[in-house]
Amino acid sequence: MRSNLDYEAEYIEGFVENIIYRNEDNGYTVFNVVYKGEEITCVGVFSYINAGEFITANGGFVKHPSYDMQFSIKSYEFKAPDDTKSVRRYLASGAIKGIGEKMAERIVKEFGDDTFRIMEEEPERLAEIKGISLTKAMDIAAQLVDKRDMRKAMMFLQDYGISMGIAGKIYSRYGQEIYTILSFLVLRCIISVSYTHLTLPTT
Repeated sequence: MRSNLDYEAEYIEGFVENIIYRNEDNGYTVFNVVYKGEEITCVGVFSYINAGEFITANGGFVKHPSYDMQFSIKSYEFKAPDDTKSVRRYLASGAIKGIGEKMAERIVKEFGDDTFRIMEEEPERLAEIKGISLTKAMDIAAQLVDKRDMRKAMMFLQDYGISMGIAGKIYSRYGQEIYTILSFLVLRCIISVSYTHLTLPTT
């Protein structure tokens, strides 16, 4: 079957269908995304990734000697689900521990398009769903917050020119402290440069 994909494209977006291979040591991952009705094999380095995530990615197609065309990802962003269909798909993927397909269906049926907001802002209401205790509801909310914080942190680190692989290791080590640490390091550099400038010998 002939593909209608533009192999000169430098951008794709879509849901992560399944993870084909992942190296937990360096984050190298091979997975499939459906883009414009076609399944694309993508490769890249990710600190974390789950089936069901919606990804926007920049990079380019490369021809693998054994597996044909693949999209090599250079930069990316995960976007939170924003409608009933994508929320159901995300939750049913297993991205959040403790929620399977049936539970995802119950949650979305109850809260509809408002599901993600409730999970983030009013997580106690998840306990209204049969099979979810208040403790489980708060655990689900905590997982959601952790994933959101990681997304933001990864984007923040990449803005400093830090590669995805290194960014993942930094976040795993320091967590939310990265903002304070980097701000401190930047301030030290500014002070150091200013001091050097002020003390340069005149000729």
